[in-house]
Amino acid sequence: MNDMTLFWLMMVLVFVLTIVFLEIFRKKTKFEIFNDLIVINDFVYPANIPNYVIKSISMVEKLPKVMMRSNGYAGLKMWKGVFRILGGKRSLFYIENHFKGPIIKIETVRESIYINFKDMEQTHQLYDEMTKTVKIIDETELVDCKFVTTTRSWVIAGIFIAIVTVVSLLPAII
Repeated sequence: MNDMTLFWLMMVLVFVLTIVFLEIFRKKTKFEIFNDLIVINDFVYPANIPNYVIKSISMVEKLPKVMMRSNGYAGLKMWKGVFRILGGKRSLFYIENHFKGPIIKIETVRESIYINFKDMEQTHQLYDEMTKTVKIIDETELVDCKFVTTTRSWVIAGIFIAIVTVVSLLPAII
């Protein structure tokens, strides 16, 4: 196999893997609401938010100023992942359209979670379900525990880097 063929093979493989990973990040997030727990089912950024860490659930019209994307995806309109907002607070975004409100804000002991959908009505419906179902406990009963989110993105990034590394070493192997 000549060098140009190998080069184009590697380029196509990297392109295809990039598209696959972008599609994974764009996958629809699902929410399950219980009286003592909010479950966020997301392939890369799943979270279980127990009511004993929730300070408040509210609606805001716009996102706070983002200082840094720590671990996430910030596309044209969609932002998903862990971000640092003004003041250095860690926040988790599940934002399908950051140009339009309303946005659900879940304030926990250690972090804020922001959620919205392309469809404003869907955002309102989820907010209504959260405020009717989730039992917010007294602030004196809140528990300061570890961050409520778990991220699989480090594993996904590691797999991606391993594949790219193997592909780049193919000339030496062949």
